Amino acid sequence: MKKTKEDQLSLAGTEEAEILARLNERVERAVSLIQELRRERDSLKTSLEAAEAKLRDHEGATERVSTLEEENDRFQKERGEIRDRIESILSNLEALEEA
Repeated sequence: MKKTKEDQLSLAGTEEAEILARLNERVERAVSLIQELRRERDSLKTSLEAAEAKLRDHEGATERVSTLEEENDRFQKERGEIRDRIESILSNLEALEEA
């Protein structure tokens, strides 16, 4: 059985339509995937910015804690020196009273 030229064109048109339909489907899936990946990228970008902000806050708090610890150590040292001076003065006063 010989196919006529019209049958061949009809068959070729059907094949082309099928190929175009598959191509269109793949393009739509690719577009959908790209949109989903862009949303995910934007979400991750927002999360990263929030995490970086928290890190900066944490670093600032760590520096402040370090400064406060240094001040506390300095105040404790000064307090010890004041206590030693007061004890020395009291000893001198007691020595004067005994004399």
